[in-house]
Formats: sequence, C-alpha cells, structure tokens
Amino acid sequence: MRLRRRMTAPMPEIDPFMGDPTARMLCEALTERDWPMARDILVRAEHPDDRAFFLEVCGSAPGVQNWIGHLAADDPLAQLVRGCHAVAWAWRARGGYGAQYTRDEQFRLFFERLRIAETCLDDVIARTPDEVTAWAFLVRTARGLQLPLEDGEFRFRQAIERHPTNLKAHGEWMQTLCKKWSGSHEWMHHFARDAAARGSDGSMLHSLVVLAHLEQMIDLEGAAAEHYMARADVRADLRTAAGLSIWHPAAEFRPGWPVYFNTFAVAFSQSGDLSAATPVFQRLGDNITDHPWDYLPGNNAKLFSAARAQALAATR
Repeated sequence: MRLRRRMTAPMPEIDPFMGDPTARMLCEALTERDWPMARDILVRAEHPDDRAFFLEVCGSAPGVQNWIGHLAADDPLAQLVRGCHAVAWAWRARGGYGAQYTRDEQFRLFFERLRIAETCLDDVIARTPDEVTAWAFLVRTARGLQLPLEDGEFRFRQAIERHPTNLKAHGEWMQTLCKKWSGSHEWMHHFARDAAARGSDGSMLHSLVVLAHLEQMIDLEGAAAEHYMARADVRADLRTAAGLSIWHPAAEFRPGWPVYFNTFAVAFSQSGDLSAATPVFQRLGDNITDHPWDYLPGNNAKLFSAARAQALAATR
C-alpha cells in the first residue's frame, strides 16, 4: 500500500516592497531610469511616513547612482533619492555581520558611500529645510559615520520638529541608542517608552517598545535570551504595545505596515505567547519581511514559516 505524501505549504517569498504596488512601481521606474514616473510617485507621497517608506525600499533598485546624479543639481527630489539610495548602498557594502567580521575593504566602501549620502542629504536640507525624510535618513548616516551622539540627536530633533510622530526618525534614533551602537539598554528602553507615550492610539510608535525588547534579547545567548522574552513583564509589554498599535481599531495600515506586524510576530513567538502570535500571523498571510527575522539565526523565510506553523497548531 502506497502512503500518500503529505503536502507541505510552499515557502513564502520575501517581497522587498511588502506587497505595496506603488513601491514596486517606484523601484521599477528607477531601475528603468524613468525619472518622470518616479518623480510623480514621490510627489504624490505627501505623508512623511509614506515618503520615507518608498525611499527606503527604493534602495534595492540597481544602478540608481549611475544616472541620477546629473539630475540632482536642478532637482532636490532627485538629490533626495540619490542620498537615500546611497544609504542602502552603503549598508550593502558593509554586510549584515558584526564589525569583527567585516573586512577592511567593506568598511572603506561603507564610509565612502555614506559620505555620498551625507553630502546629498545635506544639500537637500540646505535647499528644502522642511524635507523631513532627509533629516530622518541623516540620523542613520550620523550613526554609520560614527559622528558624535549630539549630531545624531540634533538631526532627530529637526525631523520630529517637523513631523512629531515620524516613524523613520524614531526608528533610526532608537537604533543609535542601542548598546550595539552608541547607547545602552537603559537609554534604548527609556526612549522607546517615551516615544510610545507620545504616540496616539493606533500609532506604530508603540512597536518601538517591542523592538527594544528584541534588541536586548539578541544581546543575550541561549537560555538567557529565552528567559528574558518569557518574563511576565516583557510579555505584558508586548501585549500592551499590540493593543495600542496593530490591534487597535484606529490603527492605520499605511505603506510598509507588514514590518510592524512581523516585529510583533517575532516577539510573541520568541516569548512563547502563541495565542497572541496567532492573530498576527493570520493578518500577515505571507507578508514576511526580512527585519526583524534577521535578528534570529537561520533563513528568514524558514524561521517565519516555522513560527507561524507552531502558533497556528497551538491554537487550533
């Protein structure tokens, strides 16, 4: 008697555009050097969080640095694209590993490309001082270039003066305050809670509290990391943050929303709170994002699939 082979669900693929058709159109336009199309998309992205998301994902478009420079002298928006793209270009050169595993040549390219980004973004704010996205990306270049902490804070303050709940600026400044960069766990958690307190009900700023716990988790090893995430106070923080953001009736599902759901999916799974993880995975479907699954060792798609299967099985 032949046994029927059990069918397994196909592995979800990571979509760099997070299922957003406008982000895909923008990257296609930049890849094809269709500046009028790309420019029109960005002009219509009036909300600062939307514009930051689009400029973040367009970092994956190949060859942008080869042609957009000649447009930038007359068009601040082209210069903004060039600067934001150069940030992603720099981090690709550095790679995703710690400094001790990064070669000298990678660091050379990293700093060279960051200086291009810094120059472009400085030019943007000189011409259009209220361009929030430029200030937000400059928080990241300050961190990468290892500028004094005061420089990064100044840029962060300039961004939130213009858009108090800017997600990109808050996320980048919290990264700067992480222990692995220029801060400490205490600074990071304090900032995350302060930012969440300023966020309205439904704001994704509340996810910073969750991200801070994940940052502390990856600074621990083995059983210590598991014990930390399973602590009652940490699990309570995760549920409270979800109730004020992704689960709140006022939550806005703006472009890039899957990254926040994936943040909660990772955190609930790592904390063992599978009943909380289940509705997050159900809402996500196959909308997996690299971050923050890349905090865990292994293939991001496999990690997502295994965590989802475990959560769904536990709550049937």
